[in-house]
Amino acid sequence: METLGGVKDEQATREYLEWNLDHWERYGHGLWILRERRDGPVIGRALLRHLFVEGGDEVEVGYSFNPEYWGQGYATEIATTLVRLGFEQLNLSAVVAITMVTNEASKRVLMKAGLEPAGETIHAGSSHSLFRTLARSPSPAATVDRHGGGSQVQS
Repeated sequence: METLGGVKDEQATREYLEWNLDHWERYGHGLWILRERRDGPVIGRALLRHLFVEGGDEVEVGYSFNPEYWGQGYATEIATTLVRLGFEQLNLSAVVAITMVTNEASKRVLMKAGLEPAGETIHAGSSHSLFRTLARSPSPAATVDRHGGGSQVQS
């Protein structure tokens, strides 16, 4: 949480959870908790959710793992799966991802998952690298539901 605005107090945590539940209700996708195999320990989280980037409503691919699970291929596996899910199941025309400018490992993961560098953006008060990829052959109906306007990420 250090790179996403700091640790939240009880009220901010409650608001964050309510926002994520509302996102699921509104869009049918959002934040997942990741476990190691069936009933294993929580190893991290992943998400496909709306994020305002440079004034536009985008759908973000995101992931975070507990440090003891870094370097084991989980991030590449989930990022690739989320991109595929966004295009094949949700019919999105594009997905984005952000990572701290200094996070070279995450940048490599995002490129392996098919996203390309698209500049920098400010998120949670600090500079982040922005990545984007477009669906290879979007259908005419492949658009993000922008009704309801999405919500700004408050991670």
